Amino acid sequence: MLWRSKSEWSAPLAIGDYLRIFRRLWWVVLLATLIGVAVGYATSLFSTTQYSSTTRLFVTTQSGTSVGDAYQNNLFSQERVFSYAGLATSDQVAARAIDQLKAPLTVDELRAKITAVPLPQTVLLDVTATDPDPAAAQRYANAVADQLVNVTAELETSRRGGEAAAAAVLVDDASYGTKVAAMGLTTRLAAGAVGGLVLGVLLAIALGLSDTKLRRRERIEDVTGIPLLGTLVADKQSRDGIIDIDAGGLAVERLRELRTNVQFARNATGQHPRVIAVTSPSAQDGRSSTAIDLAVAFAESGHSVVLVDGDLVNPELPQLLALDSAAVAQAGTKGFTTLLAGQHDLSESLIEVPQSGFALLPSGPVPSVRRELWGDQRVQRVLELLRGNFDYVIIDTPPLTKYADGAVPAALGDGALVLGRLGHTKTTALRKALKVLQTAHAPVLGVVATCEPGHRRELSKDRKHDGGAHASAATVAAAEEDADNRTARSQTSSHTSG
Repeated sequence: MLWRSKSEWSAPLAIGDYLRIFRRLWWVVLLATLIGVAVGYATSLFSTTQYSSTTRLFVTTQSGTSVGDAYQNNLFSQERVFSYAGLATSDQVAARAIDQLKAPLTVDELRAKITAVPLPQTVLLDVTATDPDPAAAQRYANAVADQLVNVTAELETSRRGGEAAAAAVLVDDASYGTKVAAMGLTTRLAAGAVGGLVLGVLLAIALGLSDTKLRRRERIEDVTGIPLLGTLVADKQSRDGIIDIDAGGLAVERLRELRTNVQFARNATGQHPRVIAVTSPSAQDGRSSTAIDLAVAFAESGHSVVLVDGDLVNPELPQLLALDSAAVAQAGTKGFTTLLAGQHDLSESLIEVPQSGFALLPSGPVPSVRRELWGDQRVQRVLELLRGNFDYVIIDTPPLTKYADGAVPAALGDGALVLGRLGHTKTTALRKALKVLQTAHAPVLGVVATCEPGHRRELSKDRKHDGGAHASAATVAAAEEDADNRTARSQTSSHTSG
């Protein structure tokens, strides 16, 4: 099967995807909302009561001798109002007002306290000063108005003398400052909460969309273009991730479902796989425990199974299987490597695991140079030997993104199962692992999602679906039909990639 590259978010996100993001990142939304409330409360604590005082000016121009002149002068005054509003907050007016008041202020500080607003459709201009001291606000407004009158008179008078073309006339002096209406505590808290909530939602969506980890099994096929063969549930009662097949439960049901899907899957040649490599992008994806679980599941159904420890980097199957000291000692001297090198025969290299119902071919002594042992002819010879003696050969391999060794048995066998641990494996790592297999021309049977949280409701639904009967005729028929559909999709994907 050829892997076709696909973006993780090639399919549009549904409402359910956003709900899952919020379910996982609810604390981000809550934290942002609480921060917003805290900011609103802080602004209430540290805000200072402000007072404002306003003075009003009238902008006038030279009077005309006719009605038309008066109309034109009025339009001229309305235009002048906006210019005078800008002058009211200018450096020159502020500096003169400070000199008038002898106030301990800088020009910028006074300008920050002054606003000038023209009244629409009139020639009136309101100049307002704001300050924590109501008396100071009154003084600032009057001083600015006085200096605005003086500055405009200077600017509007020609250097040759004569009457000013326009002038600002004081209409109302500023009164004692009145308290500026401000938001109450409740309003500030509500505004802070709403603002924090909005920011929290946006931040959660951004974090969710930027997260490249596999979160849901339903999106694996969108991410990889490879069929999902099964999903294994995280079993907190298991030892080292190994499922107790006699205990029952959702974890066991999912394992049996995976076994059935693998049993009736077909590789590129249309054959049911018997030599199966179990691999994954990284060492924390549950690869070794899944290989053991799959071997136990096939043995439970009455098949002869050999589990091969093909991880020559960090072999750990003897420890996971809790073998006795004698078996562990044998695993360190005889096994897959000595069988590849022709130093021992198959019978003396195998270790029976009676409680699990399968045979173990340990890694044997780990060589310093692994590449020499992975010659195609050697591995092909050993795999054919194992195929001739067992119904199923399950091979545990090293992680593909760090070591390419796992691609050899996958290429020479009947196919590979690529694991992806939900909530851990990144899509980039999964694609890289599939790329390694593609480069080695190794057929991929499908992807297996591991460590999905289990729920009793899902178990009840699964049992209702298959009637509680293990490997019934209906289950087998459904598996065969599903395998045919996966094969058709795989062939279509291969043609599309080509």
